[in-house]
Amino acid sequence: MKRLRRILYVFEDEPERNASLARAVDLARRTGASLTLAAVLERPERPEEEAAARAYETVYRELEREAREALASIARDHREGLPGIQCRVLVGTPHVEIVREVLREKHDLVMKTASPIGGLAAHLFGTLDTRLVELCPCPVWIDKPIPHERYERILAAVQVLEQETPEHAVTILEIASSIAEIEQAELHVLNVWSLPGETRLRGRAFTEAVKREIDMLVEHEQKRHEAALEALLSPFRERPIAIRAHLVKGTPEVAIPEQAERLGIDLIVMGSHVHSHLVGLLLGTVTEAVLRQAKCALLTVKPPDFETPITLEES
Repeated sequence: MKRLRRILYVFEDEPERNASLARAVDLARRTGASLTLAAVLERPERPEEEAAARAYETVYRELEREAREALASIARDHREGLPGIQCRVLVGTPHVEIVREVLREKHDLVMKTASPIGGLAAHLFGTLDTRLVELCPCPVWIDKPIPHERYERILAAVQVLEQETPEHAVTILEIASSIAEIEQAELHVLNVWSLPGETRLRGRAFTEAVKREIDMLVEHEQKRHEAALEALLSPFRERPIAIRAHLVKGTPEVAIPEQAERLGIDLIVMGSHVHSHLVGLLLGTVTEAVLRQAKCALLTVKPPDFETPITLEES
């Protein structure tokens, strides 16, 4: 992957060897990036009563020690080809401490296994995955198990005439094509389009002549998207990967998961567009909908002007 220098792999639960970790290790070795393994330990509020406070410190010091030892053991098993592998135990609110680690060490990719989705709290306030997708300044790769060792089909979802700037769309394609080269995978590029207000127009009792005018507008919009998508893809056609373009009429939150399943996609690469920094209130956005619905891995890429509201200092 181009420009990849520092990978942060996050264990949401107890550190253990898994397929997602193996993918992160393999990616670091192939790209020459450094790899940091991080365990997140969320502490409840410290009791005020003296005896309970002493017990609290003893218990959580022991948990931190166990986490450090588990990370060190995993790191030792992967030293070959990765002599600089690092370990971090992050203590505090998980998404906040992960973002702060990214800011401190200037990581340019966060990887983790998908959080379990279930329960009312996860539905209302989001999982660690949704909060990282919303607030982490670097790309976030949420991995899910696949039935084969390597990715075979990768989908880059771009909105060439809507949300993404040309620079953002190119970055999404750069990342997706680089992973496709590493994995020797097919690269599918999807642009979901629509004519704004078409449903409302179709619902009116227009004459046949007016209906033909609406059809003409729809055809014009489709051709605009076809031309824009091909212009975006043209520089990537020279790369040693198979690229297949897909232009689908519909809404991204529905079409992206549907097309991913239809095409047998292993990884979706797409932009992350956040309109609110209220932590966890990502409900309703395209990225959150895809994260919840897609059965494959998801890699989200922030726009170039994104700034996280999380800082290194305590608020």
